[in-house]
Amino acid sequence: MTTHRGTPIRQAGRATVIVSALLAALAAPAVRAGAQPARQATADAASVVATVRALFAASERNDMVALDSLYAGDSLTVFEGAGVNRGWADYRDHHLGPELKEMKNLRYQPADLEVHVEGSTAWVLFRYALKADVNGRAVDVFGRGTAILERRGARWVVRHTQTGGRARRPTDPA
Repeated sequence: MTTHRGTPIRQAGRATVIVSALLAALAAPAVRAGAQPARQATADAASVVATVRALFAASERNDMVALDSLYAGDSLTVFEGAGVNRGWADYRDHHLGPELKEMKNLRYQPADLEVHVEGSTAWVLFRYALKADVNGRAVDVFGRGTAILERRGARWVVRHTQTGGRARRPTDPA
C-alpha cells in the first residue's frame, strides 16, 4: 500500500472525509433554524445586526450614553490589536473615550456582517472602515472584527469584540 508521510492512503482518505465533514458543519447557515423556530431565528439575527450597527453609529456620534446600553457592563472584554480592556468602565475611560475625543469628522461603518445565532448567544464577523481627522492628519483604516453578543431579556448586548485594522490600501474594498 502506498503511503504519504508514513500514513496509509486509506487512512489519509478517511481523515480527509472527516475534515471535510467538520468544515461542512462549520460552514452551516449563519442562523440555524433547528435551534429555534425560523421566524425567531430571523428576528434574532435582525436584532443582532441592529445592535452592531447601533454600536458603530453611537461610536461615530461619541454617544457614551447609547454605548453604555449596548455594551455588557463589567462582563465586557475588548481586544484591539494587542490591547485588552476588561469591563465597560475600563474600555470607556482608558481607551474608547480618549480615542473618540481626539477624532474629528469620524466615519465608522460596518460592512459584510455575517451573523450566527445559537440560543442566547450570537457572534458576528464583519469588515469595517474608519475615517477621521486625528490631530490634524487624515486617518483611513480598513479592518476586520468579531463581536460576541448575549441576549438579555428582549435585547442583545455586546460581551466581547476583537478588531484589527491597518491603513487602507488601494486594493481594499470601498
